[in-house]
Amino acid sequence: MDFRTDKFRQIMPTLFILGIIFLLLHLASITDVLSIISKPMVVFVVKLVGINAVDQGNFLLLGKLMLPWTEDCSGINSLVMLLGISLWVNRQNIISWPSLLRLMLCMPAALLANLLRVLTFAFYRYTLYPSWESQELHYFIGFMWLLPFLVLFVPDFRHKNRNEWLEIFYMAVLLAMIAPTVFSPGGSLVTICSLFYLAHNRMEAADLPQKKILYVFWVISAFLIAWSRMESLWIPWLLLCPRFVASQILLSWKGIIILLGTISLLALHTTWQIIVMVTILIYGYGIIKSERVNYNSFSTTVKIPEFLALIILLLSPFLLQDLIGIRYKIERPPPGVMKQQLSFNSYKIRVAGQPSDISMYWYGAFNEGRHHSLPACMRFKGIILKEVENIDNIYFGNQKWMQEFFIHDKILKSSYSEYLLSSFSPFAKPGVHIIFEAPSKTMSPAYFAQESKRIAAHLYKIYVEAH
Repeated sequence: MDFRTDKFRQIMPTLFILGIIFLLLHLASITDVLSIISKPMVVFVVKLVGINAVDQGNFLLLGKLMLPWTEDCSGINSLVMLLGISLWVNRQNIISWPSLLRLMLCMPAALLANLLRVLTFAFYRYTLYPSWESQELHYFIGFMWLLPFLVLFVPDFRHKNRNEWLEIFYMAVLLAMIAPTVFSPGGSLVTICSLFYLAHNRMEAADLPQKKILYVFWVISAFLIAWSRMESLWIPWLLLCPRFVASQILLSWKGIIILLGTISLLALHTTWQIIVMVTILIYGYGIIKSERVNYNSFSTTVKIPEFLALIILLLSPFLLQDLIGIRYKIERPPPGVMKQQLSFNSYKIRVAGQPSDISMYWYGAFNEGRHHSLPACMRFKGIILKEVENIDNIYFGNQKWMQEFFIHDKILKSSYSEYLLSSFSPFAKPGVHIIFEAPSKTMSPAYFAQESKRIAAHLYKIYVEAH
């Protein structure tokens, strides 16, 4: 490939920007640095309004309110979104003083947006908790506080037309949905495939008659996803937006395989990861060999009714699920186990014969329906787990061994992939998430795995007898 060709100059800005966004999404170490700054900011502002505030490490004590401090609270998602949007909208003229200034402003803007987000949740929890809260609500509040800052990072924002603002809004929503999935099983593949589609999705040049039919199916599918709480389908749903989706990519076998790579249920399987990555490489080779690069572009301005309708519809992943989603009854630990209630849906439990240095936790359903994987759950608490080599389903993090089990349809599941497959039906009940942990200094991972399996089997026996 000739690096001096117009084709190469057209491809490189997009590849470069998407590569940076991918790296930013994976730089978890930034969170510690951001927390050093963002925590004192929250404490200072709360004290400024006359409320006593104390930093207790994993949580903030704001008056009588105990606010858990997770990785999301550091402002990492806000920073990634602002940097990603700033890089994207300035990609054709990135080496200029205005563009560089916008990049430098991303950090203080992200910290300020995050401060407003944390204070909003503190107020929410103080006044309404636990009447209505979900991860989608977390994402939505963070997303909404970012919108006022977009004008700082979009050049000539007053002269942007509705098409350009809609593209920016679309990208912001997608990044807000992608960021929390990065460290879940298969999250890197979901991110790569999502960025692949984002690089091609543009405003279509013409209003085709078929668009109206596609919009009907797209809207109906949003209600089905929200009702059934199949939250893993929101990213492909966004990528299939009729106004943006690159039809020449979607209507090819390569595009369909890459789109399926954005579904976490498939992305967590090694075989499928290999298939999707090979497909992306084949597509990339085809781009290099082709004569030109085709991107959708727009020539007519989107009409105001469609513009407003799309803005509302693109917020569906944040709001619709909480409004119409199925509510599940919380399962309590069965009689015959010792239990200490930690929250409205979680317990610390013990069974006969359980070693004192191994802790077991029971999590019933919450508003989201299906449970997240153990690494994803701990990620929300600011702890990064790593898999232990040569021992299946054992994780290490925060100086502890950890393992998860699930009870779904009255069957004990020993891995998250088994749980996802058994709960694949849109109307499947979420079941129960069982988590074990033990100090890594007191035992080997092999012993912990053996004992956890034994205790889980004992608990399952008690559960079956009670049902």
